Amino acid sequence: MKIKSLLVMPGKEVQTVKIPASIKYIKAFIGEELYKVKLNENTMLIANKNATIDEFNRILGGNILLGTFLIVSIKNNRRVSMKKKDIRKFTNMFKLRKHQKKVEHYKEEYLEEYYSNQRIMKQKNAERNRKEIFKIAA
Repeated sequence: MKIKSLLVMPGKEVQTVKIPASIKYIKAFIGEELYKVKLNENTMLIANKNATIDEFNRILGGNILLGTFLIVSIKNNRRVSMKKKDIRKFTNMFKLRKHQKKVEHYKEEYLEEYYSNQRIMKQKNAERNRKEIFKIAA
């Protein structure tokens, strides 16, 4: 059985897609280790736990969502097609232009911190190597 759901990929607009309802398909599509976030009583966000840190996607509740994720409806603990009302609501909620500036800001902050830490580590390693060379030479 195929269900209507929303696909949200980094740097792209939200898309309505029809996918098989099986968790096996979702794992093959998103990734093996999934985490789920309940958006409301009948809608769930399914994302990859192991998404790479450079795949900044959207912001939800002050947290950065990484990698591609799906939004599906749930009824009686089963995945079902989303209603038009929910599709409109979550398409609007995750519109790219609403998130792009914040995501870029977080990305720049993260990369700045990352490269700063890399420089510090290189300096420490160079210092340690210099000390080792002096020990060996002495």
